[in-house]
Amino acid sequence: MKEEKNEIVESTFKMVQNFLKNPPLIVWGSGATVSFGIPSMGALNERLKKEISDFDIANDNLEIELGKEKYQDKIPEIKKVIWHEINEADKLVLERLTTNNSRDFNGIKLLIQKFIEVHPQVLNIVTTNYDRVLEYTMSYYDILFTDGFYGKVLSSFNENLFQTKNVVNLIKVHGSLNWFNINGEIRYVNSCFDNYTPQIIAPGKSKYQEAYNSPYRELIQNADSAIKEASSFLVIGFGFNDEHLTPRIKTQIKKGIPIVLITKKITDSAYTELRGAERYILFEENSAGQTNVIYKSNNSEIEQSIVLAGDFWQLSKFMEIL
Repeated sequence: MKEEKNEIVESTFKMVQNFLKNPPLIVWGSGATVSFGIPSMGALNERLKKEISDFDIANDNLEIELGKEKYQDKIPEIKKVIWHEINEADKLVLERLTTNNSRDFNGIKLLIQKFIEVHPQVLNIVTTNYDRVLEYTMSYYDILFTDGFYGKVLSSFNENLFQTKNVVNLIKVHGSLNWFNINGEIRYVNSCFDNYTPQIIAPGKSKYQEAYNSPYRELIQNADSAIKEASSFLVIGFGFNDEHLTPRIKTQIKKGIPIVLITKKITDSAYTELRGAERYILFEENSAGQTNVIYKSNNSEIEQSIVLAGDFWQLSKFMEIL
């Protein structure tokens, strides 16, 4: 019986290795940074309930709530609250990284180094996050990357900076903490300006209109291209609630492009979208020290599941499989 279980574990690991044998497109969600202290969507929802007048305190879905017409005039105020909450946590992340706690970031380092090794040494990461956990980690470990902004001070956007070799392309489709409107143009500024309106796309109805503006339009186009060309997907902490990315990914995985998801808890929306895939393997926490794995190796097989000993739903532990 033990031998049989070991064989199942080994075949599960081999499936992951096979799915990701070529560098995948990494989709990096808010769930990937909660362990670093970055507020979750739920935490931001709770903060907005306290800070924004007439905010529905009974709502349990920030995306749906901010889609209501009554909030459209308050979007700048809402953005500032979201920005402030994430920015305060983001500063602590940088402090943590630079004060002998770099081991906490080892999973990210291993992830990027693993997939950047392969010719042509390019890795695409698409994220809806505003925080700079990835930027901090790559900078700390001297990993060359671009987010599409040129230079270090008052940087302007240039989509031609995204390359096809020797770089990590970080595509932040909803903006970043350091983006501000400077004289009518979105610029990347090293220092965060509390008195400026942050140029991030907030959840809700207005994000579709904002996405038509530069640089979001170009970023989403780059994300679309990366999704279309992906040989596989490695999804980390992404809940499949974003209508910019989810439909494109769904189209590809229905065609047989394999997808691997690691997260603390698979959301209902994620599970609904992923069950349409031909080949998938999903990792989520089962209980302390255990991981629940749900998988289907091809379209002709039925879905199966196994419980593994070990926290393989966490990035640092997951990297041991590869």
